[in-house]
Amino acid sequence: MNEDELTEALHDVMVRTTPPPPMDPAGALIRARRARKRRTAVVTTAAVAALVAGVGAAPAVLAHHNRSAGPMVAGLPSATGPVPTPKSSATVTSTATSTVTPTTAPTTRKSGDPWPEGQVDRTASAGPRADRAVALMRDVKASVPAGFSAPNLKYPDGRAMGWPQAQYASSDGEPDYWEYQALVPVQKGNRVGELVVQSTTPDGKPAVSPCKLAFWSERGACSIVDVGGKKVGVMTTNGKGSFDQVAAYRYPDGTVVIAAQSKKSGDETRPPLTQPIFTTDQLAALVTAPKFKISN
Repeated sequence: MNEDELTEALHDVMVRTTPPPPMDPAGALIRARRARKRRTAVVTTAAVAALVAGVGAAPAVLAHHNRSAGPMVAGLPSATGPVPTPKSSATVTSTATSTVTPTTAPTTRKSGDPWPEGQVDRTASAGPRADRAVALMRDVKASVPAGFSAPNLKYPDGRAMGWPQAQYASSDGEPDYWEYQALVPVQKGNRVGELVVQSTTPDGKPAVSPCKLAFWSERGACSIVDVGGKKVGVMTTNGKGSFDQVAAYRYPDGTVVIAAQSKKSGDETRPPLTQPIFTTDQLAALVTAPKFKISN
């Protein structure tokens, strides 16, 4: 292949590659709320990295809660407060011949500290943590009640509507902790809604009320539901939020499990469900299920 042929081939790849959709800061779970800010940051980082590396089409992902589709890599966005992104910790030799990236993170994070476990950003895209997120997604699908299904649906452009996430969530001055999240589209007939489950490892912060935990990315009316002696906060938005209901439970060791359901999905071309996926009591029981407790 001569130089002209190589140039033409590269140009052809660039033309056929679908660029990531633009971010919407005004709408940015989730997005205009605290979780949405972090998801926007992570998705933007992933998209830029893919372009710089010259990779063709980036892995399919979902920038969900502004009700529009967006890109996402294995692992992904988060649902707690905005987190400042530390500066790169890579150490480059004076001859620029090699880059050494530390593989451990401190017990309390500071700006400039390395990402843990050899990561290049917050997202664990491979390894045991990414595997836990995939297992979480599998467990979420298996929990969908009778009458509903959790198929591997796609957007009209071919991207997957569901995704798993594993993310290092610590901010500066905080001890290490992780968030594992899975979003799955839930179908009944030709109608589609969605279900999100997030499990956050102990973060060393004081316990708060169940209702405060339930005010995850939404606001609404909250009630306490007793599930076998466990106090679960269940917040209902009455159609005024991205989710219809959010349930949250904090285990004694500090692990927090949150589940959110919506009759709508991220694909506006699909009609929404006519009923919630779970009743209030069922959603409350869901967050106390041992299979969703991921404490490390």
